[in-house]
Amino acid sequence: MKSGKQNTIRLITALMLLLSGCTSISVTNNVEPLKAPVQAFYATDRNNTGATDASKKYGHERSSLSYGIAQVTIPFDHRIGKGILSSFDKEKRQQVDYLDLSVLSREELLNRLSLAMAASEEKKLLIYVHGYNVTFDEAARGIGQIASDLDFKGCTLFFSWPSQGQISGYIADETSVIWAEKDLVKVLEEAALHSGAKSIYLMGHSMGTRALAIAFMELLSKNPQLQTIFKSLILIAPDIDAEIFTRDMVPALAKSGTRITLYVSGKDKALQLSKKLHAYKRAGDANEGATIISGVETVDVTNIKTGALGHSYHNDSRTVLSDIYYILKKELGADERFSLEPVDTAEGRYWKFKE
Repeated sequence: MKSGKQNTIRLITALMLLLSGCTSISVTNNVEPLKAPVQAFYATDRNNTGATDASKKYGHERSSLSYGIAQVTIPFDHRIGKGILSSFDKEKRQQVDYLDLSVLSREELLNRLSLAMAASEEKKLLIYVHGYNVTFDEAARGIGQIASDLDFKGCTLFFSWPSQGQISGYIADETSVIWAEKDLVKVLEEAALHSGAKSIYLMGHSMGTRALAIAFMELLSKNPQLQTIFKSLILIAPDIDAEIFTRDMVPALAKSGTRITLYVSGKDKALQLSKKLHAYKRAGDANEGATIISGVETVDVTNIKTGALGHSYHNDSRTVLSDIYYILKKELGADERFSLEPVDTAEGRYWKFKE
């Protein structure tokens, strides 16, 4: 019995270390000059710390919803698919004020969002939910990089749930991401009703896909008339029980008519360890074969060069970002995207990147 507990502790510790890769750790060589800031609207149920430093404005405690706008500045020398964040690079963070925040009321946010949408080139809204071990500051900078790399012409909004933002916080994050689901339902609903967007795209990473998928299901159950505005649900390296995802979640999600794209990898070390911890395969783990489900377009990124952990390929792979670009820009299905080729199996079809 004691040996079993010790093994569980070892697995949790190793998983925490690996899943710290949910935030990119690559950096650019130079930080100046800077591009025009990327504007990202936000909603968060983290506590407001009262700090004047924008990077420390929100903590890891649970709270009621807060809203605002983050201005994220990207260096000119930034290359697509190369993360600009590093928790170890404190000197460069002090040299450049990457982040500026404007805290708004709910009404102010919806008004500013609708005005920005009306002025945008494309009446599109991208809503992003981050994964485990991510601070508010890192979430804001992460969506800034994604929007910049994708050259997204619509508006972006990120939902930041109260992740501990620490390697040791995996278990706490598992409970907090469940706690945040109700708030995320509210955010999705208000975005659909009041943003003025003609098309909304949902994107989640790792543990954040749990809240996103369930919140979207609850929203559709509550307001089925909203389903036509949601064009895509993009789940990247989802740390979700694969069997629960297949049996309980996909049927409800597929009824919406929203295109569901599942990115998986056989080299995702974080999800392989998560499987050992939870005893069951994760939906984003293709180590023993891609997760193939009717109504879902599965894209296997195993043969693509990514970071050491193979877990944050939406940040560190230009190839994957390019594929996502065509989902958002052209609303192309997997069979229409030129970089992919189908793989037919006894279980069904999935796609992989061409060699």
